[in-house]
Amino acid sequence: MAGEKLSMTAFMQLRRSRQMLEEARGLQERGQEEVALHLLQEAVSASEHSVEARVALAQAIWNQASGEESLSRVEELLNQAIAVAQKNTSSTETAFLPLATSKLLLLLCLEGRSEEAKRLLQREGYEYRLSSEVFLGDLVCKNEDSNAKLRESLLCVLDDALPEDMLRHLQECFSPSSAFWREHDYLSPKTGYFSYLHEIDRPACSNIEQIIHLLWKHAIARFPAAARAKKAEWWAHCRPHPSGHQLHFDSDDEGIGGVRNPIVTTVTYLSMGTGGCTLVTDQRVHDSELACKGWLVKPKENRYVVFDGSVLHGVIPGRSVSSDPKGRRITLMVAFWEDIKQRGTEADGPGASRAFPVAGATKFSWAEMMLERREEWEDVAAEPTITSLDIIPVSNVWEKVDEGDGDRGASYPAQRAGASGLPGYEACFQGF
Repeated sequence: MAGEKLSMTAFMQLRRSRQMLEEARGLQERGQEEVALHLLQEAVSASEHSVEARVALAQAIWNQASGEESLSRVEELLNQAIAVAQKNTSSTETAFLPLATSKLLLLLCLEGRSEEAKRLLQREGYEYRLSSEVFLGDLVCKNEDSNAKLRESLLCVLDDALPEDMLRHLQECFSPSSAFWREHDYLSPKTGYFSYLHEIDRPACSNIEQIIHLLWKHAIARFPAAARAKKAEWWAHCRPHPSGHQLHFDSDDEGIGGVRNPIVTTVTYLSMGTGGCTLVTDQRVHDSELACKGWLVKPKENRYVVFDGSVLHGVIPGRSVSSDPKGRRITLMVAFWEDIKQRGTEADGPGASRAFPVAGATKFSWAEMMLERREEWEDVAAEPTITSLDIIPVSNVWEKVDEGDGDRGASYPAQRAGASGLPGYEACFQGF
């Protein structure tokens, strides 16, 4: 049913709110978060009919939340956005109702408010949700891993993976203020996935290749099949505490033309204290059932995670608030491939499997930092420590939304979600 038509005054107020929202987004893309936050607050005050501005302000506050008061304000804004959207006074604004609902659901799940989340999930028609174990981690998971052998076949975690000078170099290359993010327009919603490709069946030609070769050596020691790799593809992320990465399979060219996986995928954590765990599951792309078992790996500086490149994985948003509200979860990912096609150069703009820039011919200042080989890194030795201390076993990756609390533990593992076939993607709530 259509809502009441906006008056001319209300229409002009909403128009002004949208203008301020666009200005705020431009500021966010340039990294001017504090100025953007004030402008978003003005955008919300400008119109009682703005749903989009309320969602945007909620996310901006959440990204740098410093305590429970901040999170309460996030929840308040999201509830406001839902209430405004349900009045249906503007079809453009009402279109943001699903986004506001999804963010509120994520907040409820991360706070362990399962009954409140359940009612909303049922109303939205979800059949499955990521389990409380996934969202709450060590708050609810048992320490014993009854699937240790399966874990060891899929996943390995190493601490102190890089020598100190290599680690500090990467931290400089990928610091939040570095040219890498700016020169890729990383904060722009128009910028999609981008990665760089290197041949590794030859001596390293740059310092980034020297680091990749050492990471490759570590990967081979735990997953011997990685020795077949001839190419390495790397990408990086710099994200605020409540930001996650939806569950996915790593694939050549993002799965266009069919999924083809790397031998192994690796994650090197360059920061700590901000952001959530990496989740690695037991699901592969041709399985007819949703993932059952999984493992959460806590971020820690200089930690290196190596896992089977064919399994479903993702990043869970950070719970509560970060120890550093302005901090970022910074990671370097390297996938090792037997073969993968190069797709373009820097002239083609950011994209998958780009050729790494050439010395003396690149416009990128970030690349200049990675091009020069370091003589002191020749034959560098590093002895990482295998650890299982911060690996949290997850016995159920998914829960059925309509499952009673008393039935969850007994019926779900035996049936496995989607045992008669995978449910639709839209029926499974992740929230990020």
